[in-house]
Amino acid sequence: MTQTSLDTDPPAASRPVRAHRRLPPLLVTAGYEFALTTGMLFTVVTAARWMAGPGSPFSGLLATPRSQLVVMGLLVGAVVTAVLGPSMRRETAGHLNPAVSIGLWLLRVFPGKAVLPFVVAQLAGSVCGVALARLVWGDAAAAVGDAALAPGPGWGAGRVFLAEAGSMAVIMLIVACFGTRPPLLRHLPPVIGACVAAVIIFLGPLSGGGGNPARQLGPALVSGTTGLLWVYLLAPVAGSLLAGAVWALVRRSPRRRR
Repeated sequence: MTQTSLDTDPPAASRPVRAHRRLPPLLVTAGYEFALTTGMLFTVVTAARWMAGPGSPFSGLLATPRSQLVVMGLLVGAVVTAVLGPSMRRETAGHLNPAVSIGLWLLRVFPGKAVLPFVVAQLAGSVCGVALARLVWGDAAAAVGDAALAPGPGWGAGRVFLAEAGSMAVIMLIVACFGTRPPLLRHLPPVIGACVAAVIIFLGPLSGGGGNPARQLGPALVSGTTGLLWVYLLAPVAGSLLAGAVWALVRRSPRRRR
């Protein structure tokens, strides 16, 4: 895994003299992260509105929650794949998920100084993306709960926490495994996109299938469905912490050192 461009700045002697001070690279990159997360949440709410909202011509084609989750999973997975590929090549924004930023820091491939700006940008983008969708679609977005996540019958806070944390831990371990093997690194975007799609499709009817604090913060706040918000915010982060701990043990194992 390579360091990001946020780790280093050009030497002072090589910096051109400019009349106007430029924004620090970290703030610019966090701004991109905000814009990307805003776009993702706007896309999610828009998709939910047109799949299940009142007056939608597609509601007849996607009449069941399962079919809607399949389409949503494929859509979000495609978005993640499309964003992650260019971001890896440029070593810049594209995490779209606070738990991913924290996890990459724990894996020592993302600078600690960038974690807080990225997390703030992602959470702010979540709220702004959903608010923008509500502004554009009005009551039709409200009718689908602004795409807020909800667990299935019989799924309380404990089970939801374990499912959301477990799915994030698996994703981050896959990132670590692929990221430490250069021949596999180029396959990481579609693999992670497929993992995100699988979480939505298979865990959606159970835990809600979030795996991303930014996926739930905006919808929960705008719709007012904040009952299990703490679970959806903390569980993915706990999963990243678990993955970081597991990978640290793997790195220290005698077999891996050989």
